[in-house]
Amino acid sequence: MSEVLAGPSDDPFGTLNLVGGLRRSMAKSGYCDLKEFQKVGLTVNS
Repeated sequence: MSEVLAGPSDDPFGTLNLVGGLRRSMAKSGYCDLKEFQKVGLTVNS
């Protein structure tokens, strides 16, 4: 469970853990503050 939430994982793209995915999506959208990022509308594709 801790690997899914915080890692570490073998995947460099942040798709195997929750925190890694959050960091990557914040970096790609240009936000560095979590409060600002929470106000952004997101579309999730699967």
